[in-house]
Amino acid sequence: TPRRHMVHQAATTTVQEHTPPATLSSTTSNFVQPLPLILTAFKDVSNRDVDFWHRLAPYFKRETFTDGAVLFRKGDVPQGFYLLETGLLRAEHDLEQGRYVENIVAGTTCGEFPFFAEARRTATVVAEGELVVAWLLDNEAWQKLEGRDHDMVTELLRVGLKLTWERMNSITSYVLVAAS
Repeated sequence: TPRRHMVHQAATTTVQEHTPPATLSSTTSNFVQPLPLILTAFKDVSNRDVDFWHRLAPYFKRETFTDGAVLFRKGDVPQGFYLLETGLLRAEHDLEQGRYVENIVAGTTCGEFPFFAEARRTATVVAEGELVVAWLLDNEAWQKLEGRDHDMVTELLRVGLKLTWERMNSITSYVLVAAS
């Protein structure tokens, strides 16, 4: 509805204007991206240290998107997953029960579950803002990683499950509140 669209726009603007960029400690601020981003995104779901995650950084590729760019569509076969450095992503879930929109902010991941599960995308993800910077771990890099670093692959799968669990809890909470 028009009212819902206006509320969504107001919320998006508020999040963009009032959400500080992912904060980095004095230790990680000396590192080159995407390592600080990896450390920020995974800090609450992994106890691995900087040396461990440093091995992963070269596998990511930097990508930029402008406002309205579609990163992927519902039903697509995953080509990778993203770590969001700057900007905002909007994940649009069209479900039988209705539409659910999720805002994905800087310092977090996007699309890891379908990628690791080798399942089709469950949402359409669109960039919001003048410039969105994300780091992509694509299929080719994942295959190389699988052949070279089994500890890293295991930890990434573990991290992906924990992040998905957190996201599913949020969505479930939203659905329960919306239903009441």
